[in-house]
Amino acid sequence: MVSDTEATRDRVRASLAGSQRAVLPGWLWLGFPPLLLMVIVPIRIVDPVTYSVWIDGELGLIELTTAFLAIIAAIIGGRLLYYHRKRHTFKLRLWIILTTAGCVYFAGEELSWGQHLFRWETPAAIERINDQGETNLHNVSSWFDQKPRLVLEIWVLIGGVIVPLFGAYRGSPLAPEQFRYWFWPTIDCVPAALFAVAVRLPERAKDLFGVNELPFELRYSEPQEYYFALFLMLYLASLSARTEV
Repeated sequence: MVSDTEATRDRVRASLAGSQRAVLPGWLWLGFPPLLLMVIVPIRIVDPVTYSVWIDGELGLIELTTAFLAIIAAIIGGRLLYYHRKRHTFKLRLWIILTTAGCVYFAGEELSWGQHLFRWETPAAIERINDQGETNLHNVSSWFDQKPRLVLEIWVLIGGVIVPLFGAYRGSPLAPEQFRYWFWPTIDCVPAALFAVAVRLPERAKDLFGVNELPFELRYSEPQEYYFALFLMLYLASLSARTEV
């Protein structure tokens, strides 16, 4: 005889398989993404000096929270690999490994692998090839910075916005036996993905229309990195939530 718990799990599985509905708490995937801009924009308007030192600096709010979110994402990915390895196919395990490794790289590069926290001197060999004299790779070549960023932004746009919204509109069922069910982000990732794409639009509008300066300026790449990290965390958290059902 099927227990009440097993019956509940079967119903939840069927529900998740047939829709793109959220699997994470609403306060996390829907309420959390706007908070960064709600904090940093008023500070930037009222007190640019405080913003420069405490929000936008090397150890400012944006950089530290970005690294923190990427670390949390990597922990979730590691937990998925360790505790649920038998539930996933080889292809999915490989994808989780790659995503988790990307999160580790993301966090490490944000903090220059600890240099910003512990203030060590950059090794001479790295300093010679690093544009900013830091212990990281993203200032060495565009292959470690702009190109991975572009790939991630395309993934966020397609996987985090287009696919979940299109799936929700069509109501196309995806079964847990399908790789696509696990690979594509759920609706939980849409707000963070939208912010990640939209936050660079003012900067791109300047380039498009030849505007030198807007009335309100930010280093738009930094909030975008924060939203990339948030997106990755929510993506792996939603994957974990679906695995544990």
